[in-house]
Amino acid sequence: MQRGTLLFGLLSVLWCASASPAAGDSRFDGTWNVTLACPEASDGTLPFTWVFTADVKDGVLHGERGRAGEPASMSLDGPIQPDGTANLHAHGLTGDQNHAIHHVRPSTQFEHPVTARFDAARGTGHWQAIRICNFTFSRQ
Repeated sequence: MQRGTLLFGLLSVLWCASASPAAGDSRFDGTWNVTLACPEASDGTLPFTWVFTADVKDGVLHGERGRAGEPASMSLDGPIQPDGTANLHAHGLTGDQNHAIHHVRPSTQFEHPVTARFDAARGTGHWQAIRICNFTFSRQ
């Protein structure tokens, strides 16, 4: 094997190892209480608060509010990195149109990226759409 090929192969292995997510990291594993609080919006959309639980297994968070496929439901998913940072994905269906931006009909699909930060016992995060909604997490 030529020296350049060996060096390229070694660098490829090192790059792949550093680019891999922290799958299997369990420092945040367990059940977390989640609160999502959305304030009143400038268009008159009323505030709301949702409270639910999420499970973290092998460093990956999954939580559900309500029943999937029904109005006022949401799933929250994504990995938590070893340093506690997380880019999560919230998606679901709107509920009461008085609490939905632009007063869209119930069962309108929504998706929002959620930026979060966790430590051993708590976390905070937010999504930013027309209004910023805040998440708080506390470990059970």
